[in-house]
Amino acid sequence: MSLRVFDPLHVVAAHLAVLVAVLHLALGVTNWVTYLAGGIVIPPDVRWPLFVLSGVAIVAGVVAAIAGADRRPLYAAGVGLMVVYVVGYFAWHVGGHRPLLFVGPGTHHHGSTFEYLLAHVFAGPVEFLALASETALAGLLGYLYYHDR
Repeated sequence: MSLRVFDPLHVVAAHLAVLVAVLHLALGVTNWVTYLAGGIVIPPDVRWPLFVLSGVAIVAGVVAAIAGADRRPLYAAGVGLMVVYVVGYFAWHVGGHRPLLFVGPGTHHHGSTFEYLLAHVFAGPVEFLALASETALAGLLGYLYYHDR
């Protein structure tokens, strides 16, 4: 029996991926259960089922990477999902907090768009942690994609 050695960058990437997955699963499940308790299976705010689905996909990707799957497609998918998370977060806010992402009634912000977006980066500890983790994970997965040939 041999001891498996893990590269520190892969360990950090796995930890960041699990953190991002837990954040999205917690938000998705918590908010979706609120709708389910009211008898609404498909909530009017589609972010919650999408958070659950994407959180499960991240966990599946980590498990597949640990199990020995080809990592390059996993890295690429991870970078893509992190970009969707970060860009989607800001697009959702700039788009007026529409429950169906870009469809439906929305609210509008006042002032400069830059100040508005910057305020949302620091809107709270969960938002900041999610954005920082997603951005760091995208960068790290991009690095690993490039160097793991």
